[in-house]
Amino acid sequence: MSKFNFFTPGKNENWKVVLLSVLGATIFWFFNALNKDYSAKVNYPLEYTFENDSVVVMKPLAKTVRIDVAGGGWSLIRKTIWFNVAPINISLDNPTDIKYYTRSSLVPLISDQLDGLHLNFVITDTLFIDIEEKVVKQLKVQVDSLGISMKENYRITSPILVSPDSVYVTGPKSTMNRMNLYVWIELKKNNLDEDFDDEVNLLLPDGGLVSSSPNEIKLQFSVEEFLSIDLPIKIEAINFPSDSSIYLLDSIMTVHYVINEKAEKSIEPSDFNVTVDYSFYNKADSTIPPILMYSPEEAIEIEITEKIKVHHAVQ
Repeated sequence: MSKFNFFTPGKNENWKVVLLSVLGATIFWFFNALNKDYSAKVNYPLEYTFENDSVVVMKPLAKTVRIDVAGGGWSLIRKTIWFNVAPINISLDNPTDIKYYTRSSLVPLISDQLDGLHLNFVITDTLFIDIEEKVVKQLKVQVDSLGISMKENYRITSPILVSPDSVYVTGPKSTMNRMNLYVWIELKKNNLDEDFDDEVNLLLPDGGLVSSSPNEIKLQFSVEEFLSIDLPIKIEAINFPSDSSIYLLDSIMTVHYVINEKAEKSIEPSDFNVTVDYSFYNKADSTIPPILMYSPEEAIEIEITEKIKVHHAVQ
């Protein structure tokens, strides 16, 4: 006879009987076990009650508390596995004044709200509360013109217009106290080479705890190209000896200036006048400082040589 006779025809019913017996015994054991008392460490959900509109939560509040509880098997399953567990409610009547809950202060709060379970002890050491008063300020909008990224040789040529010129900024008290009187515009575009007319964001502290109304500002200004020019001009010498015993080594000077590209062709050498007055002669180094007498208003950032060398003729 084969020793694998359980698999012979007509023996399948034996397996069904065995399986049903095991299943029945397991169910009986399970329900019997649930009627006994047990202890368990669980993460129990928390909720907080406070006036949200007048405060700002600086750091996320703890969502659970770690506790050791005792109770019947059914109660433990219902309170720790099922999804309809009523969380422990922590009422913050003065949320800006409360900084933490210690383990000892949590015990009565939790014990009063555990339905069907007994609190053995609280495992969590401290629940920290970081909530500040919400403050609203009206601040002027400012633009850091030097911080605007321009393409090389391009400049802002008009007043910078912002609209509106002030906004209402809302945030936690500690942050708002640092913001003083102004809020700055954040212009992310780089290498500007054309007129700007667009909506931009305000530069607010990171973290999303500060907001503004409105949150965008209209910014407008004109941009034009400027050229850097070196122009040779004739020096006017005055008060020099009439016998030509003393004279300038070079009668031509290069004037450096910056000008709007549109006005470049309108400038002539005669629009500049540089004089060298012998009355300011420095014997120590035989030089005279040149003086720019006049120049066209379109030319800016004008630079000239600081000293002109004078030559003494041999008598």
